[in-house]
Amino acid sequence: MDPVIGLLTRALAIEREAAARYADFARFMADHSRDELAALFALLARREDDHARDLEQRLGTADPPVAIDAADRWLEAGPPSPAAREWLLRLIGPRDALVIALAAERRAHGFFAGLAATSADDGIRRLAEELAEEEAAHAAQLERLLAAEPDPHVDWERAFGE
Repeated sequence: MDPVIGLLTRALAIEREAAARYADFARFMADHSRDELAALFALLARREDDHARDLEQRLGTADPPVAIDAADRWLEAGPPSPAAREWLLRLIGPRDALVIALAAERRAHGFFAGLAATSADDGIRRLAEELAEEEAAHAAQLERLLAAEPDPHVDWERAFGE
């Protein structure tokens, strides 16, 4: 496979994964009456979906298979499992969702920034720079929300003075 096509294909998989997981998180937050987070995650899902469409247009007729690397998945280390994903969504809280999303945005930013720094193709470099900026903005927004979200986990050692 052409290296440019390979990079664009991975970028497309990253964007599709982000759009799908943000949509999952939006539904999860709406179900838990966290409307402000549901609205944010729905907005981010739409933005990531827009990025994916841009990448699909750039790929044109190449139409490569878009399988996501395990390192780029948000929730599973192995093959995707809708049942496992639903189970996990029932266990996490709003803070956990923000942490997961922030880690994914940072990984995506790293990928796109690296692509921008190394690509010899001007069009790919510009697209990667744009996507890196978007992912950095998403990460900054998530960092602000995470800082404001109470941590429900108890530090037992601290609680008992150890």
